[in-house]
This record gives sequence, C-alpha cells and structure tokens, in this order.
Amino acid sequence: MNPVIIDANLLLLLIVGSTNRDYITGHKRLSGYSAADFDVLATAISLYSDIVLLPHVMAEVSNLVRQTVNPCRAEIQTLLASLVEVTSEIPVTSLQGVRQPPYESLDLTDAAILHRCTVSPGGIHFTLLTADRDLADVAHSLGCDVLDFEQLR
Repeated sequence: MNPVIIDANLLLLLIVGSTNRDYITGHKRLSGYSAADFDVLATAISLYSDIVLLPHVMAEVSNLVRQTVNPCRAEIQTLLASLVEVTSEIPVTSLQGVRQPPYESLDLTDAAILHRCTVSPGGIHFTLLTADRDLADVAHSLGCDVLDFEQLR
C-alpha cells in the first residue's frame, strides 16, 4: 500500500489522541473531534505502509499542539518529538508549493501537500488523508489518491 500524508488537523488529532484520548475533547483545535474519530483515523492510517511527514505540515502541527494547557501540552509535545524521530520526512520547498496552480486558492501548507501528492519520486505514490473538503476536492481533481476523512466518519 502507498504511504500516507496526513493534513495538519488530522495529524494533530493523531498526536493528541495517541498521547491520551481524554485530551481530545479538551484541546482548543479539536473541538469538532471525539475519541471515536481518533479510532476511525487510527484504523484508516493502519491501511497504509507508512506515514510521511512534510515540513510545512509539521510547522503547523507544532503550533497547534501548543494550543492547550500543561501538563497536557508537555506530554503532547513529547509524543510529537517521538513521532518526528521515527517517521520519514520529505522536504518540499516553499517555492515548490507556491508554483502549484491551486496555491492561489489554498494556503502554502496545502499547496506543498499537493506538490508532494502529484510528484512520484522513485515511483512512490502518496495518498492524502484529509478532513479539508477544499483540499480533498483540489487533490482529487489533480489525480491524487485521496481519502476524505469526513466520508469515513
């Protein structure tokens, strides 16, 4: 199976829920998610060979992780660091992102995700797992493999 690239909000859900499922409902940026959503996400991710991180996504997630109180925040940041240590990260430059035609309607992070999902280095194809309808629609229109989390819920 292909490796999966996860958008920032779902990656945040994965990290927070993996730290402690009870932290999901208390996290400012996860108000629309539950422990059941975390379970659906974990099951979806298990269908793929690997998770691949992108620097732009990680920068967003790092900022989002901090939008809760300690001691939760410290625990979540520790798990984030552990994830980074054991997960492949593929660089995408900002230039590659802004050169994506959808950049004008999306943000830089989403454009960087689209770049990576439309380029197949060494014949490796990436699947995008996202809860962002606009990103999913654009990625699908570009021929990317997309798993829309909202359809899984």
